Amino acid sequence: MVFHARHGSSAYVLSLKNHSLAVGVDETRVLSWDRGGRLYSVHDEDATWRRGLSGVVLEKTSSAAARLRRMLRGPEADAVVDRAAREAQSTLRAMSSTAWSWESAVDGVVVQEARTLLALASRFTSEAARADERRFEVVYSPIGILPPDQYLSLVVQATEGCSFNTCTFCDLYHERYRVKTVDEFRQHLSGVLNYLGESVSLRSRGIFLGAANALAVPMARLVPIFEILLEEVDGVRRGVCAFVDGFAGAKKTTAEYRLLSHLGLRRVYVGLESGHAPLVALVKKPGSPADAIETVRAIKAAGVQVGVIVMVGLGGAAYDERHVQDTADTVNAMGLGAGDLVYFSELVEVPGTSYPKMAAGAGIRALSADERRAQQQRIRAALRFDGPPPQMATYDIREFVY
Repeated sequence: MVFHARHGSSAYVLSLKNHSLAVGVDETRVLSWDRGGRLYSVHDEDATWRRGLSGVVLEKTSSAAARLRRMLRGPEADAVVDRAAREAQSTLRAMSSTAWSWESAVDGVVVQEARTLLALASRFTSEAARADERRFEVVYSPIGILPPDQYLSLVVQATEGCSFNTCTFCDLYHERYRVKTVDEFRQHLSGVLNYLGESVSLRSRGIFLGAANALAVPMARLVPIFEILLEEVDGVRRGVCAFVDGFAGAKKTTAEYRLLSHLGLRRVYVGLESGHAPLVALVKKPGSPADAIETVRAIKAAGVQVGVIVMVGLGGAAYDERHVQDTADTVNAMGLGAGDLVYFSELVEVPGTSYPKMAAGAGIRALSADERRAQQQRIRAALRFDGPPPQMATYDIREFVY
């Protein structure tokens, strides 16, 4: 439901949905909160701020020269939250003023609902947000990364850390790898739902089963986890998605993936990175492109959708040609089609990881931004599909907050 109103010279737009409240002011700024009153985003002309439950705020600004992004924490994140709370308070006061006028008929029940949600939003100050972050840290281990289409999913963690954690380019998982027991997982899920409360409605895209390689868990331990999701949050209706690497994924059969599908598995994300086997070995990613093909074909045969992740720029100029050709050949062999995804994720050389040092020692020149764009285009141009193609999109790990 969208309603227009005026207060003096200011124009307001209120959007009331079953998962959020958004307020637009004078066509220049838009703020949104989830149903629990937690700030989600602020847009103001050429800048956008998106807040994660963890308290980190992604700031994106654009100008004629460039688009910039920063992760805000501490006082900078506090300033964004407090500004939004003041805006909610100001809107609430304006609605109570005689100068406020709706531009069309509005049901009194709806007005009261909007007031209630604005009151919640007005109380979500930096002090409340800091307390909320502490609650988040009690129920969640660090959330390393999600695919972009899963940013608004309900994340639940069957595992902690990564089952191999050897990739030289990755700095996302620092915890020791561990699989939760059934009782621990049930307690974790209960804690997550209690923590989110009404905010769970915004995380309605589906269920994302973390962490890095959740489907590598043996079936004897994985099936009870899916059964708990089925019982507690209707995993079949919402749909469950997860990561698996090609090496571990190839150890499961089509019949096993089909069983998981019956229990709610909807899509599996496979980090191919490259189809060039020597490059995969160089960056110490377990398994091979052949393993990834076997994994994807088994998942597809079970009727489950797949998201394949290709890393653009990996191996620099030294591996450019083989990376392009072998990656395209590998993706072409997977049998992807409508409902599947191919993500192109730009290599981000993170200080502290071993990839930059290894590349420098081997004399590997990093590709420029233009060269990376050209590499992505060349891979895409070489892809062939028998029927309707999968959706293709960019996957920028620098824009992830949860």
